[in-house]
Amino acid sequence: QDFNLLYEEAKNYQLQPMMIKELERWKQKEQRKHFQPCDCLVVRVTPDLGERIALSGEKALIEEIFPETGDVMCNSVNAGWNQDPTHVIRFPLNGYCRLNSVQVLERLFQKGFNVAASCGGGVDSSQFSEYVLCREDRRPQPTPTIRIKQEPLD
Repeated sequence: QDFNLLYEEAKNYQLQPMMIKELERWKQKEQRKHFQPCDCLVVRVTPDLGERIALSGEKALIEEIFPETGDVMCNSVNAGWNQDPTHVIRFPLNGYCRLNSVQVLERLFQKGFNVAASCGGGVDSSQFSEYVLCREDRRPQPTPTIRIKQEPLD
């Protein structure tokens, strides 16, 4: 818990350079723990003509959660939301599957997502709500090799 104090004290008293190097290495390792990769999606809901739901994020991730959009993502080359080969911006979800905003959020929660941030705004007919949803990255991470030392028996 008091790593920062320990590090500053080691620098102040000019402890062995090896000790300071080890503390710096440990600090970097600890900082990496706090920034784990995650899957992220943005859900935008506008009350235009009933309710419009738009998703922004990685195409493969959207297809994983909403498989009914798979064909549309592949075949829509010139759509305004399809400017990048791997991501979409404001993909009109409920134009391709019949879900309301509550059902969309519920499905995302069931797939392990949590609301990381949200906002809303607008005036009169141009109101909107946006939700940033994240989950820990579930892509396979390389597993470290564990070696066991073997010694001959007498």
